[in-house]
Amino acid sequence: MPKNQVDNILDAAGAVVFKHGIANLTIDAVAEKVGLSKGGVLYHFGTKEQLIEAMVQRIADQWRDGFNEGYENAAEGPGRAARGMLEQVLSDSKAWTKEIRNASSALFAALAYDPKLLAPMQEVYREMHQRLADDNLPRGVAVTVIAAIDGMWLWWVLGLRKLDEDLIDQVRTSLDMLVEYSMESRGL
Repeated sequence: MPKNQVDNILDAAGAVVFKHGIANLTIDAVAEKVGLSKGGVLYHFGTKEQLIEAMVQRIADQWRDGFNEGYENAAEGPGRAARGMLEQVLSDSKAWTKEIRNASSALFAALAYDPKLLAPMQEVYREMHQRLADDNLPRGVAVTVIAAIDGMWLWWVLGLRKLDEDLIDQVRTSLDMLVEYSMESRGL
């Protein structure tokens, strides 16, 4: 599905923040990056603050959508949320795109710029943790899954370690085994 103008603007804003930092995020810089006039960007986002809020909200919405899609695609039964999350996030290294990395970096910058912007991400995490808590897995298993994925995400966003197919496969295999073992140990 082709991206719409708002997505293109938000991608451009994420790229500006990733390359130059949030202090250098301006409507002019985004307009230049996306190939629009300043008025074209202002039509969608009247201020830098509105642009930053939209960046954070889009990331939160994407995380929620991805988690829900993984859940819906996973077979019903115990561990559905954890299994869905593993499939959605750790099935292909190509899913970890430059746009997502830029947006994630922009998220950190936005949160440093205005900590109140954390609210949409907190809501998504609350929803994810609730669904994982209701997953009928032994205590700590679902939390381990999300902590491992978050850790890999941080490695990647901060450039601490390259995520390649082998690393993703290692982590996925280990987490799949943990979930499977925990279900077997409970007779599920």
